[in-house]
Parts: sequence; structure tokens; C-alpha cells
Amino acid sequence: MNLGDTMTIRGVNLGGWFVLESWMRPALFEGLKGPDETHFMLNKKNAKAHLINHYQTFITERDFEYLNRLNVKHLRLPVPWWYLGESPYIESKDYIHQAYKWADKYDMHILLDLHTAPGCQNGFDNGGITGVIDWPKDPKNIDLTIDKLESLVKEYKDYKSFYGIEVLNEPHVSIDMNIIIDFYQRSYDRLRVITDKLIVFHDAFRPTDPMFKPFFKDKVNVAFDLHLYHCFNESLANGTKENHIEEVLRRHQMIQEIETYVRVIIGEWSLGLRESEKDFKDTFSHDLFIKLLTDAQLFAYNQAFGFYFWSYKIDRETHLNWDFRRMVEKGFLPNKF
Repeated sequence: MNLGDTMTIRGVNLGGWFVLESWMRPALFEGLKGPDETHFMLNKKNAKAHLINHYQTFITERDFEYLNRLNVKHLRLPVPWWYLGESPYIESKDYIHQAYKWADKYDMHILLDLHTAPGCQNGFDNGGITGVIDWPKDPKNIDLTIDKLESLVKEYKDYKSFYGIEVLNEPHVSIDMNIIIDFYQRSYDRLRVITDKLIVFHDAFRPTDPMFKPFFKDKVNVAFDLHLYHCFNESLANGTKENHIEEVLRRHQMIQEIETYVRVIIGEWSLGLRESEKDFKDTFSHDLFIKLLTDAQLFAYNQAFGFYFWSYKIDRETHLNWDFRRMVEKGFLPNKF
């Protein structure tokens, strides 16, 4: 395999900025019932004005400056397929350009991540339309996705901070692997003609599927994205504290095995758990465990090509374990990367 850049990625996601998720900034969704951007645009009064204000204020140059001080040089930037504007959505193109300009200024690297697809690829709030997975049902959706990928690369590839592109975030586990692999191959063929930068492919929640190994053979400057959370796995959520540490060790071994044929990026991970006060005898015990789980994941994922924490900012009092900045300030995450 051709590795391309061998720099270890120690990065963070700028989630919730250009693809809305209500849990990340609930005040924006005040008065609404749905959790996603489609619901927001269709039902929020003065939605466009609210969204433009969000683009301008949720993350600013001061955040790039802060991350630079921590030596966080790698950013994963989720963007929507409608970044040029597509009713009922609005255009975010120029604000994405601003992100690249700030990254250039602070000598940072942005992995562009296509986080939504026409028809929605996963039915999650982060896919733009909760409960809908129509992307694989119509070949026109897939064709348009590839067109949008090409458009995104052409739009931003000339920035020195353009590190690469992830062709699609979290295709649903129910989608036929033949559809996934065909889309990935066509995306690679189209994009490799216009950029030699990194091209990333998500595991579609099947990291050990045997179709991936032959797919990656002979591809130049690519990586495989695994999202490794602890709160969505029922056995972990209902298990013991030891189960969480054992799972990190198991994942470490899996990463090492996959890296024999392709570089691995843990594109999303967090310290989010389904926990309650009764799980720990006191705050001190809780904090010790969270620090242990943090360090175990950092060690395991640092052995891979790299990682991006989800996410830089959660704009609410709760969900501390998902909030990079607060976790740094409280001493759970390092203050130098």
C-alpha cells in the first residue's frame, strides 16, 4: 500500500457547525420537536437568520487560535451535501472557506467530511433527516453524492490546509456492502484524478468485513475511518467498568490487524457513557475512571494513523464527556498534543 503522509493525526471534530444536531446546541432548537437540520429549516421561524448567526458565532477564529495553542493541528470538518444551497437548506460555502482561511493562518490541516447525502445515508440526526435512509434506494442519489464530492474538492483543494476528504460519514449498517464498495470505488476514481491528498472511507459499522481488504489494495494515500464509541453498544452500556477497558484493548488489537493493509483513523470517539451516580461511590472514583478510560483510548488510538475526538464544543451544561474544550480544561484530556 502507498501510505502517503505518515504524520500521526491527533485531532478534533468541529461537529455541529455546518451540520446541525440539536443535542449539541439545544438552544438553537428551542420550540422545535425534531432534532435535525431538515426539521430546523422547515419549522424554525426565521431559520435562515438563525443559521447564519450560528455559522458566525458557534466556532470563531478564537477557537482555531485556542486549538493551535494546544498543538491540535488536525481538524475533521463535517459539511453537508447542500453546502451550495438546496431548498429548504441554505448555502454554507463561504463560511467553510473562512474555516480554511483560519486553518491556513494557524498552519492546521482540515479533513473535509461529507456528513450528509441526498436521501440520507443513515437516518440519524447527523445525516440531516432523522428516520430516513433513502440514499441507497435511488442510483441518482449516489451519482449526486459523487458529483458533490468532486465539487467540494475543487472548491477547497487549493488551500494549504486542505488535508483530504472523507467520502461519506456513517453509511448505515443495513446498506448492502456491494452498494457501499461500488460507491467508494467510483468516488475514489473520480477524486483521485483531481487531488493527490488523503481520501478516507468509513467502515459502514463493519470494520472487519472481508470486502474491505481487497478494496484498499493498490489504492494511493487512503485511510479507513472507524467510529469507536462506548455509549451506543448495549453490552458496554449495561456492563461493568472493566468491560469498557477490555473493549479498548480488543479494539487496539483490531486496529493493529487492519493496519496491516490500510491506515486506520478513529474519526470519532468520546468519553460519553450511559452512567449514573450509583455507578461510582463518589466523584473522585468517577473522575479516576474517566481519566483511565481517556488514557486507555488515547494510547490505543495513537497507535493508529490517528484520531479525531467528537467534538470540539457541546453548547450546553451537560454532556461534558463529549466536549473537548471542557475536558481539556478539567484535566481529563491533555493540554498539549
